[in-house]
Amino acid sequence: MAVIYSIKFAIMRKIGLFSIFNLLAFVAFAAFPVESQILLTEADPEKFSLDTWGFIIGIVTMPFLLFYGLPCALLFINKKNFRKSLAFGWLAGLVLIILIVIAVQTEMSFLY
Repeated sequence: MAVIYSIKFAIMRKIGLFSIFNLLAFVAFAAFPVESQILLTEADPEKFSLDTWGFIIGIVTMPFLLFYGLPCALLFINKKNFRKSLAFGWLAGLVLIILIVIAVQTEMSFLY
């Protein structure tokens, strides 16, 4: 019976922390208002634009990053946007792997 109460307490604590962080995010956003029309009209066409295929290839090839020396492949890619998208894909793949490991570890702790 005590185990059920401790699990309920843990869930309620997570919900409470989530609510507090949402409130802080809302307050921080409201503290610095930005006019959206200015953001839409001042778009710079020379800025970086994400290449979708490069990003997807980066996420898929993330597990091979260290084993096969894929960062050296960036030296041979001429397209600047593709190169940056590939690097962002590797970063997103690394974050995804870390999140999956954390999720698996937390789920495993509830089994004991």
